Amino acid sequence: MKNIIFTIFGIILFTSISYSQIIYPNNEDGQFEDMLTPQYYLSASGAPFREEVNKFVYFARIAPFQHPLEDTTGQIPEYFTPANGLFGAGKGPNRTAEHHAAIDLHVGNRQTNVTMYAAHDGYVAVYRDAPKYRHYLSITKNVEDSTGYIIGKMVTLYAHIDLDLDSTVNILLDGQYVNQGDIVSKHLYSGTVGGAHLHFEIRYYRPGENGDEGFYGFVGPGGSSTITEPSAGSWSYGYWNPNIGYGFANIENHLLTSTGIPGRKKKTPGRYELFQNYPNPFNPTTTITFFTPKSDFVKLGVYDVQIISRRSRWFFRFNSTLCYKWIYFANIGKTIFPLWNISC
Repeated sequence: MKNIIFTIFGIILFTSISYSQIIYPNNEDGQFEDMLTPQYYLSASGAPFREEVNKFVYFARIAPFQHPLEDTTGQIPEYFTPANGLFGAGKGPNRTAEHHAAIDLHVGNRQTNVTMYAAHDGYVAVYRDAPKYRHYLSITKNVEDSTGYIIGKMVTLYAHIDLDLDSTVNILLDGQYVNQGDIVSKHLYSGTVGGAHLHFEIRYYRPGENGDEGFYGFVGPGGSSTITEPSAGSWSYGYWNPNIGYGFANIENHLLTSTGIPGRKKKTPGRYELFQNYPNPFNPTTTITFFTPKSDFVKLGVYDVQIISRRSRWFFRFNSTLCYKWIYFANIGKTIFPLWNISC
């Protein structure tokens, strides 16, 4: 097996370096924009709430995650997503009532016997006779920052499943903790409008919220007393409760797939890729994310740590407690990024 060397080395700086704060990327600057609460878009750049959301989104995206249809061997069945099932598509009357905050996955010729897996670790809750989705389950995971502090919740929804059929094969998960990759359902509901499919949704909640609150939707005559704030930013349709939730993840930021291609499969990188560490500058920890196109050993030179990398996104946290001003460089292949350490 080929060994890939991933090294970090330091150069002492003799000049003073100072930074007032760490700035996390703005949602609008990414390739696949999430759909966030209007309070985010109405907050000025650098405002506390905007920075709070930016930080949460960053750490939610680097949390371990897998495709909900990916089995233990890494295989994903052929599936397609129609135009009205894409993330952000218009829904409701004239397709202008609200945005589709999820992605619809139609497996094969709209098969019903489909095995679905936990996209991440977390606690399961099941819901029956829900007005919008009939049967669905959710998996709730706390999102932590680099210090281990809980900064919010990521909740994935598996909707249009058939819990009655699942119970016949002893899939009874309400209140249970599941690990990433565990089977969570084996049946899609055959009576779903548009044919059997998985409605897969990722919600972002604030710290202290339960993770099951509704905070977005279409408001008709008479409406809701809480969902009153119109969408903002890049999003034109629907209304929000401005006091609950951060919003919805654009699925592409977690699944790493291309959009709108019938019969698409999971995208895996065709080359070794290294991404800029974050936060940068850091004190004393930082996270470095990289891709490998196949199973391989990746050696981290600072502590001589070895990681077995599969076909997915990996990251590690580098902790420097040296009382110096350093610049570190991380490299994999021909890609090099500086890592600014401002300890002390």
